[in-house]
Amino acid sequence: MNATFLYLILFAGVFAAIFVVLLKKGWIFEGLVNQKGPLDRRMIWQKWQEAENLAKQKQPSAYKAAIVEADKLVDYVLKSKIGVNGTMADRLKKSRSCFVNYSDYDNLWKAHKVRNRIAHEAGYELLYPEVKRAMEYYEKALKELRAI
Repeated sequence: MNATFLYLILFAGVFAAIFVVLLKKGWIFEGLVNQKGPLDRRMIWQKWQEAENLAKQKQPSAYKAAIVEADKLVDYVLKSKIGVNGTMADRLKKSRSCFVNYSDYDNLWKAHKVRNRIAHEAGYELLYPEVKRAMEYYEKALKELRAI
């Protein structure tokens, strides 16, 4: 065998090993690495029903809980679908290609911003129309992501 050919095979093997390590660590193609595995659709459906029931209670504390639970469900789905480490916002940024319609993607961002206001603004009060709209956005996203 030719020495050049052996060096080429050695180089290809080293390159392949490095590539596999980087891929597994999520340092490259992180949006393509599925870190959670298959979705538990039964759990998602059950949790979604619980969130919807909270939203129907017409109490401010239940409204907040409904939004937070819906946001956590979408986050769970995004982790399973695109496998991006980090925050929900990080996953949302990488998930644009999961949505056929840009307005559905944009509306999911709007719903997530409502969740952020609940989490980060002391005394933030939700009105039912805002809760209803955010829950519709979360539901549409879960359907678009084929989770429910």
